[in-house]
Amino acid sequence: MFDPLSLLAALAPLLVEGGKAAISRWIAPDTFKPSTIEQFLAVRQSDADLFRVMNEAGGTNASYPWVEAIVRLMRPGTAAIVMLTWAYQHAAGVLDTQGVDNFAAAVGFYLFADRTLFYARQGLKK
Repeated sequence: MFDPLSLLAALAPLLVEGGKAAISRWIAPDTFKPSTIEQFLAVRQSDADLFRVMNEAGGTNASYPWVEAIVRLMRPGTAAIVMLTWAYQHAAGVLDTQGVDNFAAAVGFYLFADRTLFYARQGLKK
């Protein structure tokens, strides 16, 4: 049904999260608690820098706004093409769809399971 690489791709994020949880539970300290205002401000500044870098990723090129919009829409456009190809092959009754199935599974994980895993982690922290 699934080839080993697709199975590994499906389970790898869960294994990584399990490893992180084990490390944070038994090896790493619970939380970093700054003892001075300077340490607190340094932590907050590093958080702000991280969010700024994530926001500017792929968008720092000097170009026209419409070019920037096209570049940012490449991922959703590619995902739509893959999912539509997958749906067409199954609706048309193509016999050998394993390659497209595996690629669509990776795209489906990118679209849905990554967010689900993120919200599940947030729920576990509460």
